[in-house]
Order: sequence, then C-alpha cells, then structure tokens
Amino acid sequence: MNLSDIEKQPDVMDIQQLATLFQQAILEFECKQLQQKEFLDILIELADRQARTYELLEMHTRNPLDQLLCELWNTDCYEDVDSILYIVVNLGLRKCFQRIKQSIQENKHIDEAILQEINETIVEVGEHISNPYFDLEKYK
Repeated sequence: MNLSDIEKQPDVMDIQQLATLFQQAILEFECKQLQQKEFLDILIELADRQARTYELLEMHTRNPLDQLLCELWNTDCYEDVDSILYIVVNLGLRKCFQRIKQSIQENKHIDEAILQEINETIVEVGEHISNPYFDLEKYK
C-alpha cells in the first residue's frame, strides 16, 4: 500500500472496504513497511473517505488505531501534530484526544505554534470528540 494507491480510490467508499484499508495500513506500519509520514498521510486520505460515509469507523478497527495514534503522539513536530489532530477529530478517536489534552498539561515546553494548533482543536471539538457528526445532527 502507498499513498498514491489510496489517492486513486473513489472519494465515497463502502465502510467495510474502508475498514479493510485502515486495517491494512495499520498492519503495514506495524510491520515497518510504511514510514510514519506516509502512514499518517494514508490515514488522512482514509479519514476523509470515512467522513463522507457519515458513519463511525467500526470498533474493531477504531480501537487499535486510537491506541496506535496515542503511541505516535508527540508535541515536537508540527506536521505530526497537525496530521494526528486531523485524523483524531475526523474519526472521533476519544482515547487519543484525551492523550492530546493531557500532553499540554504535562509538557510545558511546547512550541507556541503547536500549542495554538492543539488548543484551537480542543476548543473546536469541545466535548463531542466521540461524534464527529455532532454539528450535522441539527440538520436532520
């Protein structure tokens, strides 16, 4: 799997097919077949497609991904922070979101731009991390 393969996929996909692609990306990353940057870029593409289903990623895939992103979370690289925030918010990954909020309490030496990005995301999401479609429900 590589980023260009994912970019060639249709914008709207079946949720089962998406779950399989997420699982494959996780497996390839854990087997060191993907570097972290490409892995995160693939997850961004898949998260975009998952968001277009207006359904949450199934738990069998969601939980391991949530845990893995908790492990990858760091506040040293703006690009990683931006990518992980995007994925976490669009997939509603609660555990990693809590880890993100906790990290700003634990680390007092976070670059100002990174801290601002994190804080803006926390304010934007509020208490609705588990439901990325919260704002859309008012249109039902």
